[in-house]
Amino acid sequence: MNAYARTGMPDEGRGRGPRGDRLRRDVTAVRDATRATSEINTPRDLMVLDLTSDDAEIVGVDWIGYLYRWDRLLGRLLSDPVQVHTRTVYAMLLTPDDHEIVIGGGEGVLRRWDRVNGTPLGEPLTGHQSRVRDLAVTRDGRELVSASQDGTVRRWDRAAGSPIGEPLRGHAGTVRAVALTVDEDVVVTAGQDGTVRRWNRSAGTPIGEPLLGHSGPVQALATAPDGRSVASGGRDGTVRRWDLGSGRPVGPPLVLDSSVWSLLLTSDGEIAAGSAHGVLHRWDRTGQRIGAPVAAHAWGVPSLAVTRDESELVTCGWDGRIRRWARVTGEPTRSARKETRIDLVPRLEITGTTPF
Repeated sequence: MNAYARTGMPDEGRGRGPRGDRLRRDVTAVRDATRATSEINTPRDLMVLDLTSDDAEIVGVDWIGYLYRWDRLLGRLLSDPVQVHTRTVYAMLLTPDDHEIVIGGGEGVLRRWDRVNGTPLGEPLTGHQSRVRDLAVTRDGRELVSASQDGTVRRWDRAAGSPIGEPLRGHAGTVRAVALTVDEDVVVTAGQDGTVRRWNRSAGTPIGEPLLGHSGPVQALATAPDGRSVASGGRDGTVRRWDLGSGRPVGPPLVLDSSVWSLLLTSDGEIAAGSAHGVLHRWDRTGQRIGAPVAAHAWGVPSLAVTRDESELVTCGWDGRIRRWARVTGEPTRSARKETRIDLVPRLEITGTTPF
């Protein structure tokens, strides 16, 4: 997933109310009952999740190619699952207008789907010779960038479904992650060969030397919203920060409990990373830890997202759960689930004398 995911604020108070409203004569009483949940159970383990631009919806794809949509606050499915691939899906993103979901999978093609209707759009984008491992999109939604196990990175005209320019070649082996800088002039890639590379997006040419430091494959990337740095996460269990201009490391490596599976940066400089052991780690811009590592999931955190106002992190794990976390406290967010029952209050009319 790309760096500073799209974001929006959880409305904790909405839907909450007293157990029973006062009953008033000649009116309808509405009684609200709420029960809280800090997680969503998924039918199968997810590979990737993303948020719509208004943060109302979580979109996720599982490891056998089924796509799901959930109401973020209530945690309920919004539609039936749709099979978008017949092989493992490694990459998924939402276009900036939220209209399309782009999928990259095991057979090396990119497919586009209508988010609401779950119907395919256009022809598959073909060109890669092996699995698509990661995706990025420009802010205007016109250009897609894909990283593949065939060792190349390709740019695509989304509307035309055709490649733009020549593939970017330089990694020895699988390109596992791709991200765009905030000005979209630079494509950043990370590979099985342990390197992080920078490319001029329009020219398709490398910028400077590869960034070296990881002792194994680099599996996650996140570019900073200020456009000055990039973070990389490796199988060696470290997150490394790099100055995009000079290519030099920024500070010492940040150490996790196990391999880095997912990574994001926020506008205030926070670094969040999910590990292969299901642990969520957080640091501030200086590299100081924010709280203790959190056992977010029983196993593996393959994807992270953040809301538009950056108040909440959303994680998925290979334990069949999606969880929401308040960034300030690091605690699970309590989602309000509202169940409303309408009771008609009978009107009692008495005439004449009464025994009481």
